[in-house]
Amino acid sequence: MLWKMASFCGMEVITYCMMINHFHVLIRVPEPPELTDEQLIERIEALYGKRGALTLLAREAVAERGKIDEDIRRKLLERMGDVSEFMKELKQRFSRWYNRKHERFGTLWAERFKSVVVEDQPSSVEAVAAYIDLNPVRAGLVEDPKDYRFCGYAAAVAGTRWGAKV
Repeated sequence: MLWKMASFCGMEVITYCMMINHFHVLIRVPEPPELTDEQLIERIEALYGKRGALTLLAREAVAERGKIDEDIRRKLLERMGDVSEFMKELKQRFSRWYNRKHERFGTLWAERFKSVVVEDQPSSVEAVAAYIDLNPVRAGLVEDPKDYRFCGYAAAVAGTRWGAKV
């Protein structure tokens, strides 16, 4: 879900760590590019799939009218590059999936997400990434973050491509 949301929003996941009761994610939010209809459809597909209703609706609009309707385009673009929207939708999607899988209901996350702006300098990004990747070590779950299956550091050490299932 993290990779699908990042692809849709055009954000770059630098690292992440999923803990039992919270998660951290370090993302880079680039300047929003001008997207062609085809690029917008690719992003819709990344989140909703090739046969998703919104994907089919967008493709149909292009086939019939030569472009995606402006109101739909505007609403989609408003969701991209917005960290609050990214986190809201990621948490909602994960909660719905988890609740279905475990036959439960209700929220999973006790608090609203916290957002910190990090200076886009290597030393700043590295410091925050280390903080995130060392979460399972501080929690006493592993001695080395490479041994924690649910973090970006372990995925990188294992040679997992970003966006691949871990």
